[in-house]
Amino acid sequence: MSPLRIEAYRSDLSKWVQVGEVKPGDPPGSISQNKPDGTRELYLFECAPDNSQSTIYRSKFGADVDMGQLRAVISDRANWETIKVLREGEPPYRMTLKTDVSPQRRIIRFTHHK
Repeated sequence: MSPLRIEAYRSDLSKWVQVGEVKPGDPPGSISQNKPDGTRELYLFECAPDNSQSTIYRSKFGADVDMGQLRAVISDRANWETIKVLREGEPPYRMTLKTDVSPQRRIIRFTHHK
């Protein structure tokens, strides 16, 4: 099991499919949300260095640049709002969002494991 597992629900397969993971010591992951009103939200997620928890943040102000397999996030740490702290044994955190790469909204879930 990976410490922070990121999965997307595939309705065509009727199952959850792992789309990423973040381990202790890894750089944070990110995902963007294109809202129906034309604005964007940026989410950052990380696993604590001691693997005690994983945290999901939302940017209050910032920018991201997608370069194929690499995404650069430009934001001061003070501009991140904590959305959810996950610990082992807790239910997954779910969000529905529309990313840059998907033509439809997706259900994403985050689960912390030790």
